[in-house]
Amino acid sequence: MRCRRTAIYLLPQPTIRHLSPFTSKPSSAMAAVRVLHEIQISPYPSLPSQPPQPLAFVDALWLLISQPVERLFFYDFPHPTSRFIDHNLPIFTKSLSLTLHHFYPLAGSIRPSPDSDDQFEIAYEEGDSVTITVAEFIGDDFRNISGHHPRNFKNIRLLVPKLSKSSSSGQFPPTSIQITLFPPQGICISFAINHAACDGSGSTQFIRSLAAACRSIEPTLNDISPPFLDRSIIVDTHGIQRKIFEMMLQYKGVKKQDSLPASDPNLVSATFTLFKDQILRLKERVKASGSAEEGGKPSFHLSAFVVTCAYVWRCLVKARAYNKEIQQCYFSCAVDWRSRMRPPIPRNYFGNCLGACMAELNVTELVGKNGIEVAAMEIGKSIDELQGRDIGEVLEATINKYLEVARSRPLSVAGSPKLRVYETDFGWGKPVKVDITSIFETGAISLAESREEDGGIEIGLVLSEEEMKKFGMNFATDLLDLQV
Repeated sequence: MRCRRTAIYLLPQPTIRHLSPFTSKPSSAMAAVRVLHEIQISPYPSLPSQPPQPLAFVDALWLLISQPVERLFFYDFPHPTSRFIDHNLPIFTKSLSLTLHHFYPLAGSIRPSPDSDDQFEIAYEEGDSVTITVAEFIGDDFRNISGHHPRNFKNIRLLVPKLSKSSSSGQFPPTSIQITLFPPQGICISFAINHAACDGSGSTQFIRSLAAACRSIEPTLNDISPPFLDRSIIVDTHGIQRKIFEMMLQYKGVKKQDSLPASDPNLVSATFTLFKDQILRLKERVKASGSAEEGGKPSFHLSAFVVTCAYVWRCLVKARAYNKEIQQCYFSCAVDWRSRMRPPIPRNYFGNCLGACMAELNVTELVGKNGIEVAAMEIGKSIDELQGRDIGEVLEATINKYLEVARSRPLSVAGSPKLRVYETDFGWGKPVKVDITSIFETGAISLAESREEDGGIEIGLVLSEEEMKKFGMNFATDLLDLQV
């Protein structure tokens, strides 16, 4: 179909390309998206080309995990599509261009370095831009698709922007955005951000800056706090950059064998919540198990994060009903290393600064009567063991371990309650729901603070229908045991 393209200028904004509306190929007979606009947004005020920055080794290890981090924000928006297009879209695009002036690497590209066969760089050239897709959703209700209950994952994936890659040069964009309207009920703003560009702290900094600019009556650069962009502050003191690259090539080959295709019709996404009182009871149960020192202080790191992960880990392993061939199970999580660096690096550092820890348990022990307590102790101790260690040493050990255990489906974590995603307000109040859809690639869980209650934690999963049903039964049953 021939597309009609009309250049429209939102002063002082970049060009918007209007495309003839079309419907994407539906993932099912019941749902599709109708694309209304594709928009290219460049930084404003305009930036000249910037010197390329080599990716630090903590960035480069994410390159071979092809799936970008996909975070979806759902908001109530009881207005017709025309209201958003005429009023809100110009505000959003202007705010994005101003935000990109400070976060310009996200408008550039990630590409192989011409000076090294194992080095990549992130580069911005004048005129580079971020793609926004504006669409309408057809075939599902906003309340249904933004709910906590199990939902068709193929339908949710229609809300996710695509990150294209240049086949000739190996370049790919760091980020892409999709705005999907459910008139006259709600709106979903979704971000796909390549993990090599930044970690969760960095992406949250960018998204919050954009949201703050959108809330301003007349946004300016002064409304946006600039990030710290100099990646040379991350030093490979352990000398493992090339080794990490080689290990990640091996890891990519292993993990692809067991990953579930996003098009699997049996995949569902669901969210579970542990409320504050339940988390407190979990903590008390762990303390009462005999793992506390004198004075009632636990002998290991014991937090809401630790007991939540322990609880979910046990419920999931029980749902998977591992056979005798898999006797050990594994849990890993990323740890923000900004304050752990020596000297510490700025909190607004934009890039990756993540270490990792891993816990291991016998399957029988984890699903047994005291599995939650034992799991909490193992996770807490694995976090404690990071104290004073070099980030390169930690990552090397973790990746080596992953290569050994990848076929055992280790559980990992995306997101964090500390990111406070429900404080992301683009001018329509706080989100009704926040999802991370990219967890389907690795079988991870996502964590966020509870929207409804301070101190609670939301847990997101993407599983087969059968596994999700079993997990939900375990989750609910074990909570009843907590009340005894």
